[in-house]
Amino acid sequence: MKETFWRAGRTFLQSAVGYAVVAIPTVITADMEFGAMKTALFGLLISAVSAGLAAVMNLPGKEA
Repeated sequence: MKETFWRAGRTFLQSAVGYAVVAIPTVITADMEFGAMKTALFGLLISAVSAGLAAVMNLPGKEA
């Protein structure tokens, strides 16, 4: 189970960093406008969902 959380955290980090590389210049050039901040936070939410899906996919299955 610990390995599952490690993989989910790593997936979140990869997704969040990849998104931040694209979103940060947009937020900076928008002078911290609410719409830009909302979009950036929505991207981080998507990163969290991606990590959750990775965690579910990596859960150990039942042995038959």
